Amino acid sequence: MSWTVIVEDENKHPIASLGEEFTTGVSLHDEAFRMLRYLDPYGDTTFNHLQQPALLTDLRLLLTLEPSPLLEELLALITRSQEQVHTYVCFYGD
Repeated sequence: MSWTVIVEDENKHPIASLGEEFTTGVSLHDEAFRMLRYLDPYGDTTFNHLQQPALLTDLRLLLTLEPSPLLEELLALITRSQEQVHTYVCFYGD
């Protein structure tokens, strides 16, 4: 499973993106992941401003299970997104 991750504005214009595709070897279907378990590996999944704090919590948990510089980059990307209004974190599946 891999996703292209892009932070977009309300008009779907890209603001920032992850340097490479997000992949994980951890099963995201675990109920411990409140938001990540809804990632569609074959479609697109969008998280709004209100969902992003829970997404950050999931990613911090994932980082403890699977340390990765890419995960740290993703956390920083979403954290910066939280400082702006009308931003969406979009995971584009294969």
